[in-house]
Amino acid sequence: MRTRIIGIVLVIVSLGIDAWLAAGLASGSRGTGVALGFVLFSLPFLAVGVYLILSSRGEVKAESKADKERAILNSVMTRGRVTIPDLAIEGDLTREQVRDYIYDIIGKDLFRGYVNWEKGELVSAEAAQLKDGTCPNCGGRLELAGKGLVRCPYCGTETYLSPVGSASPPAPAAPVAEPPPAGPQGA
Repeated sequence: MRTRIIGIVLVIVSLGIDAWLAAGLASGSRGTGVALGFVLFSLPFLAVGVYLILSSRGEVKAESKADKERAILNSVMTRGRVTIPDLAIEGDLTREQVRDYIYDIIGKDLFRGYVNWEKGELVSAEAAQLKDGTCPNCGGRLELAGKGLVRCPYCGTETYLSPVGSASPPAPAAPVAEPPPAGPQGA
């Protein structure tokens, strides 16, 4: 967004220089001096400004993608369970776009839970629920399908796990008992 703002400012500066040069031309300045001023001062500001405005389109698209991914992640984390069609309607997306955003979120290691594509639902789940090796959807035995991915061969549910280090906070340390006071008592 900053790139776009800087581009707009440069275009405005270029137009200001043009107005100043036009005022000089109207007051009797030589045409060659005005043309040289335009080429040396106004044109570079205009060219860089237009370039920055056009290149900022990519930034706007990236921000839009991040906003959509954030909305999907927030929906799942706050509700716990959300359907893919609901995500598509809320984000004005197709099912394929929702799938791509979900895979991107998973690739960034921002989501821990499972996706049941047949039922069309996305469920936030803690990795601790999978310690027994059973599917959170049907109870079937899970199989490792890839890095951070466990797949149920019975219902097709894919469970995505975060790295072990981020699964749970460290356990609190046990309290340390104070040693008894030294010396004779009751004196």
